[in-house]
Amino acid sequence: MIPILYLSHSGSIIGGGEKQLFYLVTHLDKNTYQPFVVCPDEGVFAQHLRDANIPTFVLNLPQWRKMRNLFTRQNAATKLVHLTKKHKIQLIHTSDSWMNPYLCHVKQHVNIPVISHVRNILTPTQIKKYSFNHIDHIIAISDQSKIPLIYSGLDSEKIDVILNCVDLTQYKPTPVKLQTKSSLFVVGLVGRIEPFKNQKTFIEIASHVIKQGRNIRFHIIGSALNTPRHKAYEQEVRQLVTKYKLEDAVHFLGHRNDMPNVLQDLDVLVTLSAGSVIAEAMASGKPVIGTPIGSTTDMIVDGVTGWVIPIDPSEGIADRIIQLYDNRELCIQMGTAARKHAETTFSIKEHVNMVQDVYKKLLNQF
Repeated sequence: MIPILYLSHSGSIIGGGEKQLFYLVTHLDKNTYQPFVVCPDEGVFAQHLRDANIPTFVLNLPQWRKMRNLFTRQNAATKLVHLTKKHKIQLIHTSDSWMNPYLCHVKQHVNIPVISHVRNILTPTQIKKYSFNHIDHIIAISDQSKIPLIYSGLDSEKIDVILNCVDLTQYKPTPVKLQTKSSLFVVGLVGRIEPFKNQKTFIEIASHVIKQGRNIRFHIIGSALNTPRHKAYEQEVRQLVTKYKLEDAVHFLGHRNDMPNVLQDLDVLVTLSAGSVIAEAMASGKPVIGTPIGSTTDMIVDGVTGWVIPIDPSEGIADRIIQLYDNRELCIQMGTAARKHAETTFSIKEHVNMVQDVYKKLLNQF
């Protein structure tokens, strides 16, 4: 078997990137590949991997470019090389770009290919900072995330676009029943409470909808990290709810570990930051309204499984929510189309096959 080492963004939380990594390492061809995972800290994700019988190690990997980490990063890089040699690793795949310098360090000591997974839209400065010119192959989760890499001079031949996947057996629709306008209608936003996820704009959207006299409930699913910056933003979000007098309409559900159930309770998902939750909601038979950022435009079939709408002005998104509220048949129709699209586009099997094709091509070159 071919041993492959994966570097995870986290061992203590399970976000979208961690879910995607878990799908990959647990569905690889077991007759061909043996996955090993390095997490930078201990916690729920590291244990989740071990429970799935994936060999998992905890190795603190401090940010490479911070001068205060000069000694600790060298120590960590040395341990990573030792781990690579000990388990005869033949390929390393990182799920987060900031770990690229560690891959490059290992390459200097062990002649094996390295892959970086790009889950965000990077700036030219970040592409240079994260040493992408020394990476053997890149997997981007959208065409939008691929474009800056090409504009920065990287060879398009070494970049593959592979969309996120979802467990279609875990996320699935509930039996459809046509509801009346008096039925509860729920719109949700999923993600850690932080500026990137844009919960404040979600509150603005809710305000526009409620002003139009629609009886709609808005769910904010997720919690803030316990840092001053994140807690301050959460406070701003809650203050905005009070400002618009939306206490009865906006509900904070906090962090949830039962996302299939949470999504089944929604009628519509709104995403203002992209992410794997789009695939999860569509697999759950829910229309998705998103903005043209990241993988959103690659995942939503505009006008069929939902809509892709500019975030400014936010009234455009509010109008689409009202349209689905007023036309429940359209909401169900889009949800059905979303599930069918998920089945053909976001399956784990298809995703893993595409990644394994990258592995085969790369390993044949070394």
